[in-house]
Amino acid sequence: MTTIDDLYYGNLHPCDRDIVRGSRTDRLLRLLCKNEESLTATLTEQQKETFLKFKNCQDELTSITEREAFKIGFTLATRIMVEVIDGLETVEEA
Repeated sequence: MTTIDDLYYGNLHPCDRDIVRGSRTDRLLRLLCKNEESLTATLTEQQKETFLKFKNCQDELTSITEREAFKIGFTLATRIMVEVIDGLETVEEA
């Protein structure tokens, strides 16, 4: 099966990431959760609802930003591949 086939059939998940225990990402995620729990413990129900809406908007914005960064990176990689292929043709002609 080709990479394109794997992507089409859902065998590849370019956005999935593993978080390594003890890594900076792991520590930041744990701190984020701890601080969120501390904050929400002090909020009223109305404030919790507002905070949840805020988090949902932030998550959506992050998703859009990550998708755009992925597309930009993919486009850049494609341009690099085209330049390499053009360079190979130039080398073969010499």
